[in-house]
Amino acid sequence: MRKAVLVSLDAFFTADVPRLDPEGFLARMIREGAFCRRVETIFPALTYPIHVTMITGCDPDRTGVGQNQPPQPDTPKKERVWYWERKYIRVPTLFDAVREAGGQSCSILWPVGCKNPAVRWCLPEVHPLKGENATLKALKFGTPGYLLMGEKRFGKLRRGIAEPWLSDYAAAMGMDTVRRHRPDFSAIHLIDLDAIRHRYGTFSPEAMEALKRNDRRLEMLWQAMQETPGMEDALLIAVSDHGQEDIRKTVNLTEKIKQLGTGRQVFVQSNGMSACFFAGKDGCENPGKLIALLETHREELGISRIYTRKELDAMHAVDGPLFAVEAAEGIAFSDWLDEEKREAATHGFGPGREADLCLFTIYGKGIRQGAEIESMQMRDVGPTIAGLMGLHLPEANGKDLSGEFLCS
Repeated sequence: MRKAVLVSLDAFFTADVPRLDPEGFLARMIREGAFCRRVETIFPALTYPIHVTMITGCDPDRTGVGQNQPPQPDTPKKERVWYWERKYIRVPTLFDAVREAGGQSCSILWPVGCKNPAVRWCLPEVHPLKGENATLKALKFGTPGYLLMGEKRFGKLRRGIAEPWLSDYAAAMGMDTVRRHRPDFSAIHLIDLDAIRHRYGTFSPEAMEALKRNDRRLEMLWQAMQETPGMEDALLIAVSDHGQEDIRKTVNLTEKIKQLGTGRQVFVQSNGMSACFFAGKDGCENPGKLIALLETHREELGISRIYTRKELDAMHAVDGPLFAVEAAEGIAFSDWLDEEKREAATHGFGPGREADLCLFTIYGKGIRQGAEIESMQMRDVGPTIAGLMGLHLPEANGKDLSGEFLCS
């Protein structure tokens, strides 16, 4: 089994490539390694389901994870649990494949990576809900001894879960884990760019600084790999999940639907630039009738497109929603953000947008320099990484494209 370090650059997308420092490390990875700059993401373009698709090679209709949170119609949005735990994923992951091959893995802020028996070292991506203690929750969902030692060494880098300090902490934990434990597979999630884009805008000066920070983190991880016996031949793989688009207006669809008199028929779960409609307390015997009503109020509701259940099935979206809607340009749906508190940019959109195209690049020995695949699907990422490592994901429906990247 060949070792690999997988780094997810949350919210990086194809339009960022020309904005990279040509002398920076990520540009070097693209230039001297192998890559695809048109990885088509899933619908909706949300962090948690995308990261599950990455490490399983399956679309949401097979993984069971199609949004960041399970549907919780009677729970206020800020008190809803997220898909934090491995138990939500219906199919095998790369972590499982590594364990079955006798290897060990680490998961650092990897979405839906908590309480995973296939992970030896886990810094959990989790946050406290109302009445919960952040430290106790992290210890419960992650690897206690690993977390306590990491906090002792690097705790001063962190300011709670605020960015960019959390990503600095995650990178430091990643480098330290590589040096001390030499995992067979490491999955590291860097949230900095995503958080900054939400706060300041897609191509804001602050976002460009976040690009540079991620560049430095990647280079430091590579240096740690090269300086560690047993890790010199490991592959460094950088991926991304979605881009973002700037927002000028926020629409509370839940309140709008209530005003139309259909609030008890459906429960709306907003996902930024899309929303999923589930059957409500009174049920929804005729979704087509409700869709027709929404069609007559599209402009008022900020809807650009309505996806029927049949169309969702064709996109391999998760089962459950009766239908879904996509926001018009510059509009985001939210169950709790009012206009004054709206984000500067967000995601959650459907296919066909510029921010739908992501990056996949591989760096290390045995990789064809300059090899480029024109396009691939997000579900191809997992099987390709498995192939590069000499592993196999038996239930993946994505393609193993590793042969396109390896030297013959």
